[in-house]
Amino acid sequence: MRVITCLLTTALLSACQPTPPAEAMLDDYLTRLSRVLSVDIPAIAAEPAPRMPPPRELQVELEPLSINLLDFWGFRQCGLAEVLGERNSILGRVMVPSQHLHMDGRILQRLRHCIRTLDDAELVALAEDLERRKQQQWPARYWNASAAAPELRAFWSPSTTPLEPGREATFQEALTALAFLSRLPERLEQQQWPERPELESQYKALEQYALGGKLLQSLVLGERYTQAANRMLERAHQQKTLCPAGLPKLELEYARNVMVKVFVGEVQPWLAAVNRRANNVMTHYEALLDQQSAELRPAIEPFFDQVTTQHLAFQNSLRDHVAHWQTLFDECDSKAIPSR
Repeated sequence: MRVITCLLTTALLSACQPTPPAEAMLDDYLTRLSRVLSVDIPAIAAEPAPRMPPPRELQVELEPLSINLLDFWGFRQCGLAEVLGERNSILGRVMVPSQHLHMDGRILQRLRHCIRTLDDAELVALAEDLERRKQQQWPARYWNASAAAPELRAFWSPSTTPLEPGREATFQEALTALAFLSRLPERLEQQQWPERPELESQYKALEQYALGGKLLQSLVLGERYTQAANRMLERAHQQKTLCPAGLPKLELEYARNVMVKVFVGEVQPWLAAVNRRANNVMTHYEALLDQQSAELRPAIEPFFDQVTTQHLAFQNSLRDHVAHWQTLFDECDSKAIPSR
């Protein structure tokens, strides 16, 4: 009995979930198309959005570097001991990848300062050795905190809803954060490593807005619905629904109204905005992946390829949809949008 009750509760909760505005808009478009074209709405399969590989396939284990107590004490002269002490504290041992990255950036900058300022040749040699080993670890540390970061997984989370019509260009903070991560190697080389609050705010934006996930849902949704609309327009063309025997019916004008007011006026602006946002996100995401080690990047490339393929399918479906409308009006020897 308890199992039945739980299943009923789950079903009711699912039924009460509001339809995302973008999906409601597309549902309305197909309904209007069905009415004016006298064709049924085809089944629309629920296609899953691309997903990042699981964390165990991406995160790289790194061995901690250590020095003896006397050397640690000697590095007080150049301010490194304080940073190392913070790194080796209890809190330092349970840091998330972004915090590890921030700490390693601070350590590398402090090591370079020590190499420039210390008079003790042995300490300078030790600092140079530590810097060399930290630099060897840097590609994996940067990878863990960028391409494989939990916050970037949240950015691409499929557990979200499509971009809302009229708000496609929002979430600029998340786009800025993606670009910020791609510039971190350059900032380290230029001795412009960010302070912790600045870095944390960028990671927070990635996680909070889930722009990538919203974009993926939009691309999948847009392609599914435009493909369905394409099949409806194809069927109307095959059946000569609007121009039997080459003679236009009154429904042709109704179809034109749907195309102008609903598709051109509502649906196409959303599809175009999603496409522009996808171009922006993929440009910044590719720049981030370009910063990764050649040995590590293959682990994430299949996901990048899936997103790119989905974006291309979305673009092709939209292009085909415009062509189908044109074909329908050409068949009736009429213009899609008559000149005034």
